[in-house]
Formats: sequence, structure tokens, C-alpha cells
Amino acid sequence: MSEPKKLLCLISRGCHDRAQSSNQSKAQHWFITRKVPHTVIDGMDPDQREVRNKLFNLSGVRGNYPQFFFEFEDGTIHFMGNFEKVEDLNETTGLPAEVLAQHPDLETWDKMFGSVVESFD
Repeated sequence: MSEPKKLLCLISRGCHDRAQSSNQSKAQHWFITRKVPHTVIDGMDPDQREVRNKLFNLSGVRGNYPQFFFEFEDGTIHFMGNFEKVEDLNETTGLPAEVLAQHPDLETWDKMFGSVVESFD
């Protein structure tokens, strides 16, 4: 298992783009259903503007939601990907064990989110 990390979800509650809004809802539903702890950062919230801008700088993408990041215990944050990345990982959930055994380097939901923690306490 990889080192513990927190999942940060950058969304926008004021997003008027239907596709982005739908993607935000789907991703959050997957995380909640699979009990993956995550922290939501609302890009529209003025109190979270500084964090949002830091995350935009890390991803290199502004104004496209949702975006996902991992925060590690030492405080470093890494861009994990956008909705398409999470959707691809979601599609690995039902793969048969034989397929996974034949492709050990395949990124899967469990490999990516198995070490996510709610806090480092």
C-alpha cells in the first residue's frame, strides 16, 4: 500500500456548465458510495480563493472542474487528474481478477484511492 494521502476535490458550486456540473456530481457520488474520504474545495467560495489558485497553479488548468489532488503528510500536493482520469479508474472496478493479474501496472480505483485517509492524526 502506498503512503497515506488526502484526496482534495476542486469543484465549483456556481458552475453553469452542465457537463462540468454533472461530472462533479458523478465523481462525488463515486467517492461517497465507495467511502473514499475527501475534502471539497469550492472554487467559487471567496474564502477558498487562495487554495483554489494554488491548485490551479499545480494543475495548470483554470476554470475547468472538477480537478483532483493528493495531499501528503509532509504538506506537498500533487495533481492527480481531472474527471476523465477518475472516470477511467471507476471503470476498472469490475475488472476480473485474471485481467488485473495479467496487467499488474494497470492503474485501478483500489490502487489509486486505497491509501486515502481523512486526516493524518
